[in-house]
Amino acid sequence: MRLRHYGWFLPMLLAGRLPAQADARPAVAVLELRFDGQHATVPEPGDTAVAQAATRKLLATLLASDDVTVVDSARVAAAVTAAEADGNPCDNACAVAVARSLGARWVVTGTVTKTSNLVWILTAELFDVAAGRPILADGYELKGDARVMGPAGAHVFAQRVERVLAERQAAAR
Repeated sequence: MRLRHYGWFLPMLLAGRLPAQADARPAVAVLELRFDGQHATVPEPGDTAVAQAATRKLLATLLASDDVTVVDSARVAAAVTAAEADGNPCDNACAVAVARSLGARWVVTGTVTKTSNLVWILTAELFDVAAGRPILADGYELKGDARVMGPAGAHVFAQRVERVLAERQAAAR
């Protein structure tokens, strides 16, 4: 009968995580990946959907992680919209300020660039909000169907973010 009162504790204990540790995961704000088609040889109406799909995969991968807590994307979007009210797009300094205002320790930002129908480039960075500098910067050349490769590249970057933050958490203990 007593196990019923402590039933919430058993899954956490089996997973090797106690309640205090569950809250110790670093908070990450993820900004919507921006689409850049300025240098595209053939711009097409559905191009922006590639960046949106990549963002969804980036978020899904990080949300499934046991190593990070993702700041609610609606809160991030609202903060970015407010920051862009002056008409300027949210750059890296803005991304860091947005993350800081939301209480995040880290922020992810990036761009999906179309160069041709077969070649796209995903660039993404993970910033340390306290230091205001990037700690991980990756670029992926995405060849093939961008609707598949964009999310695949974002998934790989999200896995690298997970590893880096897990290593930093372990070193801080």
